[in-house]
Amino acid sequence: MKNISDLGERKAIQLIANILSKGEVAVGIGDDCAAFEFGDEYLLVSTDMISEKNHIPPVMKPWQIGWFIVAINLSDLAAKGGRPLGLVLSLGLPKKISVQFLKELIRGADDCSKFYGTSIVGGDTKESEDVTICGTILGRVKKNEFMSRRGAKPGDVVAVTGTLGKAGAGYYALKYGKQDKKLLKGLLEPIPRIKEGRMLAQEKFVTACMDISDGLSSSLYQLQTINNVGFTIEKEKIPISQMLLNCLLEKDLEIYEYALHFGGDYELLLTLPSDTVDQAITSVARANNCLTIIGKVTKEDKITLIEGKRKKILPDKGYEHFSRNKLC
Repeated sequence: MKNISDLGERKAIQLIANILSKGEVAVGIGDDCAAFEFGDEYLLVSTDMISEKNHIPPVMKPWQIGWFIVAINLSDLAAKGGRPLGLVLSLGLPKKISVQFLKELIRGADDCSKFYGTSIVGGDTKESEDVTICGTILGRVKKNEFMSRRGAKPGDVVAVTGTLGKAGAGYYALKYGKQDKKLLKGLLEPIPRIKEGRMLAQEKFVTACMDISDGLSSSLYQLQTINNVGFTIEKEKIPISQMLLNCLLEKDLEIYEYALHFGGDYELLLTLPSDTVDQAITSVARANNCLTIIGKVTKEDKITLIEGKRKKILPDKGYEHFSRNKLC
């Protein structure tokens, strides 16, 4: 009998989707958010869960746990160009957790919510053996501004917001015992790209978009499957986080392994027509961020990584729950 580890997270999700009856939803399982028709808008819904064993290292402070669970939910909304309406949080906590821990966790969640113009509106609290927290976000977006994962076309360019490797730098700090708050912040306090998502959505020319929660390579493979296309990615154009480059000065790291395959950066990966690139770069700049073109969409059913004059197939090594072959 097969175990879930034989499937991996994404095949497990597909198995679940095949069993479930289909409701009246405009966008269902397989995108960053579900979308329900609501007049000329979509009501957006997404949920994310973290657990002590898989997502909460011992150095993570309660305030950071609260910030983290809200931020990763907001990131799903950002990838659709949505505006947040509110969040509900379900807390599974051991009975011996201190009251101070609970206070700081909620303060972190509240601080992140307020920073992005929303709030925690409810939830649930239960006793649990380990800390387990689930967030569910509600948002809205005009139908003609919704940025689906589906829609990438051959000839489009591939772009990412910000820089990649911030979370990888934090992982490096944990792995080698570096007490560097700046490095750890990139891993423990992600920044959801709500403003960038809104700016891009309002332009109405993005053909496909998702957040890079599981790593760039994994995200590209997910878009490839949905859109039945391929990608050519230029390795030297991938924007590397300065924090990760600083790690390279201390240790001989394969920085592109972190930038390509490590999850947790929560930037946006998008495709768009080549004649809209300048406009898109200007839009993201208004959110005080950058947009970098890293490749193009192709007809071929493969993802090619170009390094100088060399070409090779980009391996799918990003983070995936239940998988035996994940990077970290």
